[in-house]
Amino acid sequence: MPPGRAPRGPAGRDPRRVPPVENWPAGPQPPRRRLAADPPTRRYPDADDGWDARGTRDGRDGQATWDGRYGDGRPDEGRYRKDRSVGGAPPTRIDRPGADEPAAARPMGSVRRAVTVLAAGLAVLVLVLATAGWAVLRHYDGRVGHVALSFGPGIERPAPAGGGTQNILLVGSDSRAGTNGEFGQTDGQRSDTTILAHLDANGSTTLISFPRDLWVTIPTYTDSRGTRHAAQRSKLNAAFSYGGPSLLVSTIEALTSIRVNHYVQIDFVGFQGMTDALGGVTVCIRELPAELKARGFDNLHDRFSGFSGQVGENRLDGAQALAFVRQRYGLPESDLDRIRRQQQFLGVIFKRIASTGTLLNPSRLINVVDAATSALTLDDRTSLADLRLLALRMQSIGSGGVVFATVPATAASRAGQSVLLPDPAQLTEFLKPFGGDTSGQGTTGALPVLPGGDAGSFGGAGSFGGAGGTTAGLPATVPVSWARPVVAHVEAADAPATGAATAGCTY
Repeated sequence: MPPGRAPRGPAGRDPRRVPPVENWPAGPQPPRRRLAADPPTRRYPDADDGWDARGTRDGRDGQATWDGRYGDGRPDEGRYRKDRSVGGAPPTRIDRPGADEPAAARPMGSVRRAVTVLAAGLAVLVLVLATAGWAVLRHYDGRVGHVALSFGPGIERPAPAGGGTQNILLVGSDSRAGTNGEFGQTDGQRSDTTILAHLDANGSTTLISFPRDLWVTIPTYTDSRGTRHAAQRSKLNAAFSYGGPSLLVSTIEALTSIRVNHYVQIDFVGFQGMTDALGGVTVCIRELPAELKARGFDNLHDRFSGFSGQVGENRLDGAQALAFVRQRYGLPESDLDRIRRQQQFLGVIFKRIASTGTLLNPSRLINVVDAATSALTLDDRTSLADLRLLALRMQSIGSGGVVFATVPATAASRAGQSVLLPDPAQLTEFLKPFGGDTSGQGTTGALPVLPGGDAGSFGGAGSFGGAGGTTAGLPATVPVSWARPVVAHVEAADAPATGAATAGCTY
């Protein structure tokens, strides 16, 4: 080795940090003391690389402490010291920051711990919210009534749509239970409103209204007394009156060949309470033409439903809203005009529920949910969780995301009753986009007639509600527009009454 040059350590080591080779005189070497019980934090050089405490590959074990100085070759300087009290902190690897270096250069252990704690906290929060949401859902599920749907032998139900498509039957019952005679007294209950909500897998939503006076085939059923009844023909609302929800579902499925996935029913009390909980709604009424007024039609006053309103916008509370959607006497097309009123009202009320004024008002929202769930009846295989898709879709009812349609039919007379007669060819074309058809359906034939529904369902004794109680003056058929369903038009719920008719108003 050239004189004056410091000895080199192992390859890759900083020569300045390698202690110089000590040149001991000949003879026995001095004894080595045992290492202290507390070894340094980092060993340098590594014990397994063959270098001892003095930097020579002599194969001896052990390690001393470094005094932090580079020295000039004297025995006391620039070497590992046996005494740890000399020289301060033990050596560390030069590729790792020391304890006295800036925090930015230290390992990110504290940051990782903080992130871990935060993630754990968020997980706990999500779990708590999910548990609370489930508890709330279970609470309201307990308030909802359930009814078993039973289908006797001989009833062949259509195959489910599949692919994410759902069909939910929405029924408005005219049950007077709990109304203290406010809406009159009737035996049993009828389906004043029957709507099939078609939630297509492609994201579209169509609410299909079925007139209560639609002339249909009532399938075979067994009544509450156990009596078996053969298939017969009658009005649609007779199915609900005679066989309840099960027979109504069977009738709709037989008519359309569309499988009903869920059944939802609300009665008068719930309808009225939900409207009041929202603080009322605003609907719009068109003025009748002079020739219809001259023939006795009156869409502003009805002694049967109790409705009284004005042309233009009407702010209605629960009782008035119920009378508005129940009126059929005095309307030019009776049951069809009532359906149009119901469609307008549904658009308004769902828009109001989805408004920020409701969603950001916890007290109002809770009152609406309380009123709705206390008056709901679902089939025994349906829970509120199963209706979440319907609730999500209905939020777009004011922006054109929901379409209203009515089953095509024409006014006719059957068994001394004024009815709405569906045309099989038109009905097939109408149902095709929803996966239905009319195979096996007909309006004539050898089936007996079931004496169901009101004989004067259009205004008394087979009339349509005009003066004199007859159909005189009306066209022989009253067609229903069906080829192009109407997108739901929603008026502003809080708009002031202007007294003028606007687009989207109904008779």
